[in-house]
Amino acid sequence: MARYEFPTTAELLEMGEPKENAVTIYVPATAAEYDVARTAVKSSMDQAIRTLRERGADNAIQESFHAITEWILADDCWDVLSRSLAIFATADGAEIFVLPNNLEPQLQVGKYWDLGQIVRSVAYPQRAYALTLSANEWHIWSASATTEAHELKINEGDFADARAHGDDKTQTLEAYTKRVARKVESVLSHADPSGEIPLFLFATDPLEGMFRENFNGRREVVLVPGNPDTLRPDEVDTAIRAGLTDVNAARASQTVGVIADGVSKGLAATDIADIARGAVGGAVDTLVYDFTVDTLGRLDSVTGEVTFSDEGYDLMSRIAVVVLGNSGKVVPVRSSEVDSEFWNDVVVARLRYPLAR
Repeated sequence: MARYEFPTTAELLEMGEPKENAVTIYVPATAAEYDVARTAVKSSMDQAIRTLRERGADNAIQESFHAITEWILADDCWDVLSRSLAIFATADGAEIFVLPNNLEPQLQVGKYWDLGQIVRSVAYPQRAYALTLSANEWHIWSASATTEAHELKINEGDFADARAHGDDKTQTLEAYTKRVARKVESVLSHADPSGEIPLFLFATDPLEGMFRENFNGRREVVLVPGNPDTLRPDEVDTAIRAGLTDVNAARASQTVGVIADGVSKGLAATDIADIARGAVGGAVDTLVYDFTVDTLGRLDSVTGEVTFSDEGYDLMSRIAVVVLGNSGKVVPVRSSEVDSEFWNDVVVARLRYPLAR
């Protein structure tokens, strides 16, 4: 049965181990494109079987993958799709993840599963709040890496109070917006005391400006223009996902800038071998890397030594999982998303302490 949550760090480490006849499939899969998604999965599995046959797989292995294909297409996940599917298969079975992330189509057949996109999904911030605000009504929404945008339930008494003031003709829009801003700040401060999760504001002038003036929260507010009264939940979710790309890119650039500030103290690393050694030893606090570039090899989980080899797995994804396992922060990016002179297009890391030489 398909899973609607991400694999744990321990599971990712196990998934990164060598596998015989490892097939990895990432495919966009939405309810609106149901038939397209099923065709893409079927075609990918058929291509994987052809590739295995060309590499000498016997009939038993091929038949196993044909059976797995039928099992995947018969899974209940097709009744409740989100945005993408991540499928990891061997001749012994398959694991299906239903994800709200926009994953890129990909097929890989080899000795290892390609964890690049799912590690990005696990590690990259995909949580956000939203406020749809008009003179008629207002609603707070929440979206996460594993759930699509949904409206948060607000205490009905407080909600009615804010609506009453907003609808009263004797009250100004400014007074109404001030009450909404205070309520939103209270709700979100309780749900996310750190203030790290951004708030997407669906509003038009003058409400947009009034809200910003009255909202005292530390969190980042991102404007989404347009009439919020006509938005469906899926449209709110789509706008949030698109906006998070820009938010996360800007934050990645800021993170690289912070890492650069640690150069003089020996707290910044740019060499894969040094970063791998630091990751295994628990010295990596923050890792920023380009998840679209495959640096193949193997990582010694005891010494941190790396061996570069075309027969290996994606080293950066493996190192990223190790960093996560040691309570570090991982920021997988596309190289073009980072705007910093310190960025080397591959990987940089902030260290908790200087590495011994």
